[in-house]
Amino acid sequence: MLRKSSLLLFILAVSLMPAFADNISFSGSGMSGTIAPGQPFAYNFDGAAFEPDWGVPGVGGGLATWNGPTIGAFTITFTLPAGVSIDAADIGTNCNGGATSGTVFCASPYDQPWDVTALSGNSITFTAQQNGGDFLTNGDQFFINIFFAGGDPNGAAFTGSWAVVPEPGSMVLFGSAVLGLAGVLRRKRLL
Repeated sequence: MLRKSSLLLFILAVSLMPAFADNISFSGSGMSGTIAPGQPFAYNFDGAAFEPDWGVPGVGGGLATWNGPTIGAFTITFTLPAGVSIDAADIGTNCNGGATSGTVFCASPYDQPWDVTALSGNSITFTAQQNGGDFLTNGDQFFINIFFAGGDPNGAAFTGSWAVVPEPGSMVLFGSAVLGLAGVLRRKRLL
């Protein structure tokens, strides 16, 4: 019976693994392209008034549409030329977009930008929900603007990740299954 219970627990854990999905990693370089899971990015897309920048879909480039699981944080690290850094003095406080809103991450309905929870010269993390920023869910429109100081990054390489938020329903299902299995094992006096 113990062997059957162990097999049942293993099958349950494997079947629910997508519900506890890991972060979505990405990397890129060059002046424009796409990053996982297929989001467009562009350097220096701000149009008339040149300001060194990076964005999804591009600073002043409108909105991108998210086609993935629910996301609660975004981290990106750039390999920047000497003297160039993320502009710590230009953190945006609203979601109006364009080249004037500063470094910001906004997801629909745009009532509150995500918080900058980590910032260094070449890396930044945005996090939703601390001050009311909305999670990024499948089908949402959003934008990310990042501005640089000290010069143009010139399409510098970068790496990062989208932090996936576990689905509450799947967590409840998983917890219920574990409790049910514990009850069966206890009834059989194997636990």
